[in-house]
Amino acid sequence: MRFVRSLVLAGLLLAVAAVPAAGAEELTMECPACDHVDVEGSGLEPNANLTLTISDVKSGQIVVPRTRITTDSSGRFSREFDMDLTKHPALLGNLYEENGGTLVLAAHANASAPAHCRRDASLPYTGSSTGLSAGAAGALLTLGGVLLLVTRRRSGSTPA
Repeated sequence: MRFVRSLVLAGLLLAVAAVPAAGAEELTMECPACDHVDVEGSGLEPNANLTLTISDVKSGQIVVPRTRITTDSSGRFSREFDMDLTKHPALLGNLYEENGGTLVLAAHANASAPAHCRRDASLPYTGSSTGLSAGAAGALLTLGGVLLLVTRRRSGSTPA
């Protein structure tokens, strides 16, 4: 009986230790329209001074340079940044706190422009268009087959 109690206690301790900590840092970015991105953070240290950068995933360009963010007394913040999401459709946000030269907190989030946003022109189509050449090839094969049948009939009907 003592062994069973020990197993139950060990399982309970393992389950408690395996559960992630409540109130963990969270950074979210949303793009509800084509002209701005909403950035929200929660579960952060109250009244903390943090740094936020937002970069374009495709080009690596920093779209929002190092911006100071201060959390409220509950450890939350919410900001809106104006930007053209047609030029920067995929974004990566980095939120961090530096204590001297040490990185204390790092949170990352991705965001994508809504599907209805007009995109910048993509690369031109460089592949071959096979429709016309496939039609021409089919026509030449048919013509060759007809010529082959015609020449065989003529050569078979002439006396040797």
